[in-house]
Amino acid sequence: MKALTARLAPPHRLAKVMRRAETSSGPSTRPACASTEDAPVADATDADSAPRRSLLSLPVRTMIAVTLPLLCVQATGFVLFWMMGELSPSLLFLYAIIAGCSSALTATFAYNAGQQVAQRMASVASVLQRVQDGDYRPRLNVKLGDEFGLLAHRVNRLVEVAAGRERRLMDTALVDPLTGLCNRSLLTDRIRSAVAISQRTKSTFAVLVLDLDRFKAVNDTLGHAVGDRLLKEVAIRLRQTVRDTDTVARLGGDEFVLLLVGDEHLAVEVADRILKSMSTPLQTNGQQIDIGLSIGIALYPEHGQDDATLLRNADSAMYRAKHQRTGRCMFDGDTRRVQPSQLSMLSEMRAALSAGQFELEYQPKLNTKTGLIVGLEGLVRWNHPVRGRVPPNEFIPFAEETGFMRELTQWVVVEGARFSAELMRRGLKLRVSLNVAAQDIENPAFCDSIGQILAKTKLDPQRLCLEITESGVVSETETALRNLEKIAGLGVLLSVDDFGTGYATLKQLQRLPVHELKIDRSFVSGLHTNKGNQSIVRTTIDLAKQLGLSVVAEGVETVTELRTLAAMGCDEVQGYFLSKSMPAGEVVAWVEMRNTLHASSSELYFEMLTGAKRQAAVG
Repeated sequence: MKALTARLAPPHRLAKVMRRAETSSGPSTRPACASTEDAPVADATDADSAPRRSLLSLPVRTMIAVTLPLLCVQATGFVLFWMMGELSPSLLFLYAIIAGCSSALTATFAYNAGQQVAQRMASVASVLQRVQDGDYRPRLNVKLGDEFGLLAHRVNRLVEVAAGRERRLMDTALVDPLTGLCNRSLLTDRIRSAVAISQRTKSTFAVLVLDLDRFKAVNDTLGHAVGDRLLKEVAIRLRQTVRDTDTVARLGGDEFVLLLVGDEHLAVEVADRILKSMSTPLQTNGQQIDIGLSIGIALYPEHGQDDATLLRNADSAMYRAKHQRTGRCMFDGDTRRVQPSQLSMLSEMRAALSAGQFELEYQPKLNTKTGLIVGLEGLVRWNHPVRGRVPPNEFIPFAEETGFMRELTQWVVVEGARFSAELMRRGLKLRVSLNVAAQDIENPAFCDSIGQILAKTKLDPQRLCLEITESGVVSETETALRNLEKIAGLGVLLSVDDFGTGYATLKQLQRLPVHELKIDRSFVSGLHTNKGNQSIVRTTIDLAKQLGLSVVAEGVETVTELRTLAAMGCDEVQGYFLSKSMPAGEVVAWVEMRNTLHASSSELYFEMLTGAKRQAAVG
């Protein structure tokens, strides 16, 4: 545009150029991250290629362009009349005066006209220069019926189009398109601004990282449209919970971030309000979806003095809250960071599954009435060729976070069912229990695979039991309930694991098609001396009996705990008192040896088991 104005084309030509520029300005093809400096405006190259500006101004050039031809015409007429001898000295003098006045008036008019044109062109150039500098506020005065008015209208329209395009680019670059919240770029900028302000005012602020629980299961089960609606609803509730001065951002997926100006007390209070606001389920297409959240909190300057550190520490605290199922967690400096060796763990786990590095070990379960081993719990182990035996508490949480747990659970069920079928062929009446995650129950494909595995292995369904944690049972959706009923319909037994550590209600237990409750080891340890644990265990056993469920106690490590549980009516026990987990070959030999001893002499068997006679063992 500067090149056009430099050429000083006539107004009607400029108007045509502006009209072509406006009509040809289609949607921008620049990326959302492009800045306004990338716009196609005249640069130094265009200025250099334009003709050099004349030393004379536009009014002077206009005056010369109009007056000089007139003077030439008058001079020519004067010469012709002189040669023809038709001019007297008096007439010649009068003609010269008239010609001079006419030329002066014409020059004055031309000069003023040129000056007016120059002023208008300067105003157009000024507006375009400010637009080039990123200021879209100036507008030209439009006079109807004037060619320069048409030009000004076209320039104003072009500026409005450019301003609208700039706003759209800014929205795309700084706002999450799904929820309308700030995106990562804008959040980072605001955290840095908050750091600068806090350094000057010696104040503090908090960064909260929020992550939805079971969001992947919602996407996989109900579809991405429902998942998007859930994200929008979360964004609305977050806005309603925090102050207008607080920043709410979505980093991507199901991860949100809050920037709050305030101390630790305010951050905890806001986190609790958010958890409360998310307690109301989302209703969509007749489906009720529970919105679970895990929140991690980091404070400036205690937990970091830059945006990257604060976000990383808040994210670490969030994962701790997710693992501990506490809802929220404040970063304490001791939160376990991801070790460099874990960065490659996902690919290593996939390779380990293909290479057969995973195996199931089995821990026996004893019937307190007969003293016989009636079941085995399969526990997954990872034998790494370099690291050796990788502890389950290292790779199981990582598998849950990355989604690999689904593949691992599928392998566990296949391997456990195969081993149970082998036990059945050997004549051992043992039930194999396997741990499955709550997200697996949400997946209808997993339920279908159970039926296929039973058919392939020709396994009696009563020989297979699937254990689900109580916290997973509490959060089950209607879809999960239908899947559990489908699995139970196949004849497979279902167990509530770690009972007592969650918040399962009696109503939920009545709805679930479960057959067994497993008392968590935290209530079994020191049972004979801890009155509180005795009350909890006794109440749990009584509740299970009223619901028609069997009871298993895990973590039994002493004969006193075994006797106490047997006296309370607990059906089965497992723990280090009986045996640690063993590979498949060892556990078969161990069970067969016990059965042989029991068959030959039950008195010797119970004496070996408890160090006392049978009556004392049974209680």
